[in-house]
Amino acid sequence: MRKKSVITKGTIILIGVILVMFLASDLFPRLTGKKDGPEIDPELVSRAKVSEYLDYLIYFEDKADLSGAEELPWEERGWFVYNALTAQADRSQAGVRAFLDRRGVSYQSFWIQNVIAVEASSSTTLYGLTKFVEIQSLQSVPQVFIEDPLEKQVEKSAEIQTATDNLLHIRADQAWALGFRGEDFVVGSIDSGVRYTHEALADPYRGNLGNGAFDHNYSWWDAVGGKDAAYDDHGHGSHTTGIMVGTEGDQTRIGIAPEASWIACKAISGSGFGYGWDFLECGQFMLAPWDLEGQHSNPSLRPHVVNNSWGSCATTYSDWYEDTIDAWLAAGIYPVFSNGNAGNCSLSSPPGLNTVGNPARSYRVTAVGSTGKANGLYADHSNWGPTDSEDVLNPAGYPWIKPQVVAPGLGIRSAVASADDAYAYWGGTSMAAPHVAGLVALMWGAGDCLVGDYVTTESLMQDSAVPIPYDTGNGDEGPGNVPNHATGWGEIDALAAVSAARDYCHQGRVPVSIMGRVIDGSGHSYPLYAKISLVSASHQVQIFTNPFDGTYSATVYEGMVYDLVIASLIDGHYAVAETGLVFDGDTVWREDALKVRQECLAPGYVLSGGVCEKIPGGVVAGFVTDIGSEMPLTGVTVSSADSHTYTIATPNDRTLRDGFYWLFLPMCSKCEGVELLAERRFYLRESAE
Repeated sequence: MRKKSVITKGTIILIGVILVMFLASDLFPRLTGKKDGPEIDPELVSRAKVSEYLDYLIYFEDKADLSGAEELPWEERGWFVYNALTAQADRSQAGVRAFLDRRGVSYQSFWIQNVIAVEASSSTTLYGLTKFVEIQSLQSVPQVFIEDPLEKQVEKSAEIQTATDNLLHIRADQAWALGFRGEDFVVGSIDSGVRYTHEALADPYRGNLGNGAFDHNYSWWDAVGGKDAAYDDHGHGSHTTGIMVGTEGDQTRIGIAPEASWIACKAISGSGFGYGWDFLECGQFMLAPWDLEGQHSNPSLRPHVVNNSWGSCATTYSDWYEDTIDAWLAAGIYPVFSNGNAGNCSLSSPPGLNTVGNPARSYRVTAVGSTGKANGLYADHSNWGPTDSEDVLNPAGYPWIKPQVVAPGLGIRSAVASADDAYAYWGGTSMAAPHVAGLVALMWGAGDCLVGDYVTTESLMQDSAVPIPYDTGNGDEGPGNVPNHATGWGEIDALAAVSAARDYCHQGRVPVSIMGRVIDGSGHSYPLYAKISLVSASHQVQIFTNPFDGTYSATVYEGMVYDLVIASLIDGHYAVAETGLVFDGDTVWREDALKVRQECLAPGYVLSGGVCEKIPGGVVAGFVTDIGSEMPLTGVTVSSADSHTYTIATPNDRTLRDGFYWLFLPMCSKCEGVELLAERRFYLRESAE
């Protein structure tokens, strides 16, 4: 259902550059009070009387139980949430799917929210659905419209400096000087796409394999046009992504987290429209990215934070996106939303009280308003609170405050999509929000124990912000008008926030570098490709060995108590598990030799007379790529005269390319060399000696 044709009434605003409108209520609100059957959107009922084809959304009653997810390590946490959501959707939707299948109706099932999107059904089908007690409501599908940005000055060059003025103002450069630049963290963008070849955005793209090769699997999804390579036919998504991670010509940093990686999902078309179900699809992709065929979802590859520079002009709370946000939070993904712009909502400047839109109104998200580029003053295009969604997660004594924080949002220089070296100065809360998304990556790099902890991270960000007193006249704000409904707890301070995160997690503890090597321990001593997990109460590390020599390195903290697990990714070896480890000193070296399991299935061993004996030989490992595009190839058979294996994808290991193989070769006393043969359907066979 990537191409839709329905037109409904309604207005939603994509804040800053993108105006999204849903004229009827806000997006597709859920109706409550169901008694004898599903509630039906009155507009949908009206259209059913006159239209031959109907598009709509089916909301189901049941929700997955995601409690306990926050106690799990990052990788297990994502899979727990994904499995719970997909299992619930399968159970809840089975009867309705069978009904739609029998009637030959086109539909798309979602699991991020327990929803089915129906395309071009008859009114008979619609009313047939009212008999299903598992359905909560039937809702219209909204259309999305785009308007121009607040400012649009485009140019291709600027004065060379270490960072743009907005980043220097919030002391991002001083946070970088402490060694925190977002390395190993991934930010997600739900927007109009990203120009992945842009000079400021190509390097941080997670799909960049190096040497001019790109792999868009798991890092890009187009819910609008279905294209396999990342693109941006509007410019908004490139601009916001640049504010998160961009570096202009390897010299001037335009992104607050310049060493983080980005992935993106396109929900807004370049011609100016999108649909609510595209936002659901993108929310789903963020929690469990999939390949370009829409298959093999892998929540281990989810981003750490998602920037959402879009929202509505509604002045009452709507829960249309809440299940997606709840799923993100359960999986440890930090949700950031822009607060909204006065001009896009046809309001005066400043806009006045109760102008923050949805989903920024939600207490489950960090809402971001605007200041000037570098003056630390409220920007009067930025919408105000209060919200009517009471904060029960992190109220800090003021449960109705929106935004939580503000960030530079006027004249922000970043990448645009018109050329690989094109930049523009744009403004809006769309530009303010990605400052905060990037800051989360910096904070989590400084404070490992915060990863996945939305409440504590937001609290530290608020507490470290620079207060901007502003009297909105509502009477429920803090002492001296801090916090307030125009600027929240204040303007973000990257240095202060990063320092607070570091101190909170490590409390002055000394970092310790742990280095080591993992090898076979039953006679061959060949290097092993292995996953290593170190888990303490407030710090978690997951790394992989270099498969060519078995080495690895990681940082732990002195005085913390860790549990260690080393598991070979080459089948046939026992894992190493140790508990209660405490590391002291600047550097610790480990040498772990993993024993072959009693079944004797490890490469290079054979069971003989009940004894696992070594076969003379050695190991060869490498990669297979397409000779033209240099793209990695998985599923390739790599063989010698005596052994064979297959190339694999390695999505969980960000340091190792796909198309990887590892092969044990028995000794050949009469051979002068060993010839390997690579074979895959639709390719010519290739050999190497």
